[in-house]
Amino acid sequence: MAGIIKKIQHKQLINILGLFLIVLLLHTGNAFAGQNKQFELRDKIDEILSLREKFVERQAQALELCEQFKGQMMELSKEIKNEKKRNGADSYQEAVRNPRINYNIKLIQRLLTYICGLNDKIKYMENSNDELKFFYRQADDDLRICETLSNMNIEKLINQIDQKIEMYQPEADKLSIDIDNIGLIPCEKIWNKIIKEKRN
Repeated sequence: MAGIIKKIQHKQLINILGLFLIVLLLHTGNAFAGQNKQFELRDKIDEILSLREKFVERQAQALELCEQFKGQMMELSKEIKNEKKRNGADSYQEAVRNPRINYNIKLIQRLLTYICGLNDKIKYMENSNDELKFFYRQADDDLRICETLSNMNIEKLINQIDQKIEMYQPEADKLSIDIDNIGLIPCEKIWNKIIKEKRN
C-alpha cells in the first residue's frame, strides 16, 4: 500500500512539475513577445525623432528660400521704380509696354506664388511636427509602462505611428510645393503696390 501511495505522489509531483514548466514557458513566451513589442516601439520612437528632425531641416530650408525670394522681389521692385522714373510711365498700361517692367512684374508675381506655397508648406510641416510630437509622447509614455500594457495596445499604437510616418515621409525627404493650385496675384495689383511703396 505504501508503494502505491508513493507512486501516486510521484505521479502528482511529476504532473505538478510539468504544469509548472508549461506555465513558466508560457509566461516566458509572453514576456519575450512583450519585449519584442517594446523594442519595436523604441524603433518607432527613433523613426519619429528622425522624421521630426527632417521637418525642422525642411522648415529652415523653406524659410531661407522665402527670405531669398523677398530679397529678389525688392531688387526687382527697385528696377521697376528706376525704369518708371526713366520712362515716366504713370499708369499700369504704360508701364507694361516697357519689356523690363513687364518682365519684372511677372517675376515678382511668380516669386509671390512661390512664397505663398512655401508658407503653406511651412504651416503643414509645423502641424505635422505637432502631430508627430503627440505620437512621440504617447509612445514614450507607453514604453515606460509597457509591463502593464497588453501587446494589442502596443500593436495599435505602432500601426498608428506607421501610418503617420508613411504619410509624412515624402514631405520630410524633399521640399516641394505645388504652385498650380495657388492663384496668381494680378500684375496690375503688384504694380500698384510697388508704386504705392514709392510714395511712402
